[in-house]
Amino acid sequence: MNERIPNIGGANKQLAQRAHDWWTETAGTNKMNLNGFDSEATFETRIGWANTNGFDIGTVYSRFSTKLQNSTDDQVRENIQWAAKNRIYVPPELISIDEAVKGKCVRRAGLERTKAILRERLASVLLVFKASRLFRQAGKGFLFINEEVVEQGLRAVSVSQGIDTSDRKIWKLQLQIHGLMDDMLLDAIADHVRSGLKGLFLNNWTTGALGIGFRPKELPNAPLTKRERPRTTPEVDPEAAKLIQEHARLLLEGMSIREGVRRWNAVKGPRDPRSTSEKMLYGSYRRLFSNPRLIGKWEFGRKKNQFSTKLDGVKQIEQSDEEVATIERDELRILDDNTFESLQSLFSEMKTGPRGPTQTKRPHLWDLTTEFFYCANCSTAESHIRFYQTGANGGGMQCKNGDLCKSKTTVSRKEAVQAICKNLTSQIAYDHELIELIVHKSLEFDASPDHEIQDQLDRLKKRLKAISNRVNDLFDLSGEGSEEDRNETKARLRLAQSERAAIQIELTSLERSIQGTTKSINSNDVRGMLSNETTLLLDAASGNLGDDAIYKALSIFRTLTGEQIMVHVERRANRKRTNVRGSFRSGLSPTKSERFSDSRQASSVYADKEEIILWLREPPRLDAIAERVHRLIDEDVMSHREVAKQLRSEGHKVNSGNVWYSYYRWYEMQNLDPPKVPYNNGKKRCSV
Repeated sequence: MNERIPNIGGANKQLAQRAHDWWTETAGTNKMNLNGFDSEATFETRIGWANTNGFDIGTVYSRFSTKLQNSTDDQVRENIQWAAKNRIYVPPELISIDEAVKGKCVRRAGLERTKAILRERLASVLLVFKASRLFRQAGKGFLFINEEVVEQGLRAVSVSQGIDTSDRKIWKLQLQIHGLMDDMLLDAIADHVRSGLKGLFLNNWTTGALGIGFRPKELPNAPLTKRERPRTTPEVDPEAAKLIQEHARLLLEGMSIREGVRRWNAVKGPRDPRSTSEKMLYGSYRRLFSNPRLIGKWEFGRKKNQFSTKLDGVKQIEQSDEEVATIERDELRILDDNTFESLQSLFSEMKTGPRGPTQTKRPHLWDLTTEFFYCANCSTAESHIRFYQTGANGGGMQCKNGDLCKSKTTVSRKEAVQAICKNLTSQIAYDHELIELIVHKSLEFDASPDHEIQDQLDRLKKRLKAISNRVNDLFDLSGEGSEEDRNETKARLRLAQSERAAIQIELTSLERSIQGTTKSINSNDVRGMLSNETTLLLDAASGNLGDDAIYKALSIFRTLTGEQIMVHVERRANRKRTNVRGSFRSGLSPTKSERFSDSRQASSVYADKEEIILWLREPPRLDAIAERVHRLIDEDVMSHREVAKQLRSEGHKVNSGNVWYSYYRWYEMQNLDPPKVPYNNGKKRCSV
């Protein structure tokens, strides 16, 4: 047997023995040959006997919802007796049980075990008492049976409903009808229960849990509850009421809610019996003084439970006053009306409690690209560890491993994305190889034959007309609205112009292909279009793009970075601040591939380029010039004094000592030992 499957599957030993007794008794009653069957034999021996004698192997799943239910034995017995009548052997080891677990829970120990049994093919038949035992929501139960059982070539049976997936023509219809009937039955039961509770409430009897300030009082002459417990009615708890009155006075005198919570817990004040916390919490304290029961106003049915498919659970819906039963009970009053109303006015001014929906946040490029960053320290060749949003207002990002990351640091998302965009625009602007390659590919495409070129030509003309109309409309709007609106309009205009230029170039190329000519584009055209895209990246980095254009910039950013930016964090001795650099291999934007080549020719221009390394956080002054110092000393063979003089001419305030330090730091950042450079880099000192 698979070691991952427990021997008795969550069923206790008594249930396991009863399960065998039920099966053998029913099988014998139905005159089945049980010669050679030994309930004390090993699991493998019993499975072998069942297979030899033509029995299928079954697994049973049982669940009940609340602690007050205990229907496990009944469900298992019905399933096993049905199995025995239909030549299915159910070993006790393949019985899985979830007790006091709601059907809305997706991850349940018993259900996961059942999945493992089916996945390992230890059983070929799944038996449940009702399909709702799998999931309370009929749709989820249907998906489970269809995906985990039927599509895997197995069989499922709902014993009490007579549903058997071996009858492929009607089992789906049966399951859906029974699911609908179960939902309707639950609604009807809920209405009856709610009506009964309302009657108890109108009799001034306790219904549900009593909040802080009240306690149950037994009614000796009242009938017992269904659980054979004394019937009770609410009464004021004198000690709790005194504490509530004192805190109400202090709140009106200026005490903060947080101070009230602290004082309440300091004297070990009571807490709500439904609370899972050992102390009074801020929200509970706030709700306590907003409960109308404090002024003797008791309500029943203010909120009603309703199942939400989206949330996959129950949510409470506020009911209208017509649906709410209200009783005024002065003997249960703790606060007077004026005090209670003053507290509500105070809370309203403090703007505590539930808030309305927040304004929709305009997306920025750094909000959409966090998933592209990975921790170089924690990532391996098999798996990369992502960065996740963190910090105040989500402005930073850090490694998913948190404190377990040896290079833990928080990186500004905005600063990192701006640094990458600046680097990319510089790469594109001065990469002549990129421009020439695009020209070359566009000419190849122009010269290649295509039997569907006329259809493409017609489609391009329609697109060109539509984009030209958009450009004209944006021109009309370019001077209107606020500065933010104008910036967004300009960004959209640049994007539309870039798209129009690309379409025009492709259209010209196609027209000349029909005429037998080839050349249709030059490097100036390509450079102009690349300039539009670099401008789009810079606008996105500065946050000037609107909802429409930002996703175009995201597409460019995604491809140029390869969706994988490794973050390298350098910790230095005796320094709190860390150095952060990023590395990635850039690729050609898919927009260029679409504009200048077909799917057969699209390829990454930068695929073979060396890795790009840049600062994601502004480095220390001398670290920033380390690369420049390295090139001047090692490649141009300049002395430290000559390097210092050159850097001063470039605007850096450095001396030869700073140059030596920056030179040393460059090798340290590359994890290399600095070479032993001769005095003055081997040059003679200049005599003055």
